[in-house]
Amino acid sequence: MTDARLGRTCDVPRRGGAVVLARGRMLLIRYAPEDGHKYFIPGGGVEPGEAPSVTAERELAEETGLIATAERQLAVVRNSDRVEHYYLMRLGDPDHAEQRAAPGDLSPGQQLEWVDVALLPNTPVWPKRLAWRISEWSTNGWPDRPVELHDSIRDLHATCDW
Repeated sequence: MTDARLGRTCDVPRRGGAVVLARGRMLLIRYAPEDGHKYFIPGGGVEPGEAPSVTAERELAEETGLIATAERQLAVVRNSDRVEHYYLMRLGDPDHAEQRAAPGDLSPGQQLEWVDVALLPNTPVWPKRLAWRISEWSTNGWPDRPVELHDSIRDLHATCDW
């Protein structure tokens, strides 16, 4: 992979994430570490030669059974050793997405959960700063271009303070 901005080889692992909304709720994957339940946005590692948008589509299908198209890139999230790309997904049948989503390639202890977007600012979601913005954007309009965020997994229980 090449970091186009720096013009050099990029060894940073990348992730493609799928932001799925239906009827005012967002699809998340819930897991239960020792310090209580937390959530993350469906997605996974970018395979060699794969665009992050394709990763988001592939991982969403593998993890949830939902088929969707990456409609627009919302954000690039940087976290010390990772660069993650998140996309707003367009579902073929959004009215029935909640009934059609089914756990697929999830790890033990993980489950799918639809969370009201209004609750995202106070929900322990990775990436937290993106979750805050999704709640805002879903009401007031999506950004014209991807935002760049820096986030830490250590503050998932932080309240939205912006």
